[in-house]
Amino acid sequence: MSYISIILVILLVLAVLFFISNKSVVSYDNAWIRLVKNRTIKNEDRNYLFKEDGEMLINNSKKLIFFKAKYENMAVYSNTDYLNKFMLVFSGYPSIKVTFMEGYIIENGNLYYTYAYKPSYYTKLNNWMKLNGVFQSKENWVANKNVKWNTFPSPKSYDINWEKKAMIGTLS
Repeated sequence: MSYISIILVILLVLAVLFFISNKSVVSYDNAWIRLVKNRTIKNEDRNYLFKEDGEMLINNSKKLIFFKAKYENMAVYSNTDYLNKFMLVFSGYPSIKVTFMEGYIIENGNLYYTYAYKPSYYTKLNNWMKLNGVFQSKENWVANKNVKWNTFPSPKSYDINWEKKAMIGTLS
């Protein structure tokens, strides 16, 4: 009888260890792509088109790359663009390109985008700016001659502030 108890305890311990160590990764990518593929938004400013693979075209020219879905209705896109379009303070650097992460949310058939990052990102950006240049005024930053553009802190998906969102339009 004691052998059976020992074997049952060993099997129970093995089962618990299996479930603890077996961390499955849930991916919402396919659900997001099914939700948006071939759908459009047309408003007075821009036209948005989601392609078969989830990528987004704005006005048939600007392409945003689908990065990953956070949930079935929330996704992260990457967007490579000029730094001066990111913040007014970088207006003197129109030839520097940086990759940004942007969040998109669908609620009740409407598409929203995130327009801000978490405070921790802005702290990181401000520290980089102090190391690599000088603020001549609140709206004018000048890079040092030896600025290290390759160390610019491009926002990552975890920097997105999902609470700050604005509606783009209704998906059709």
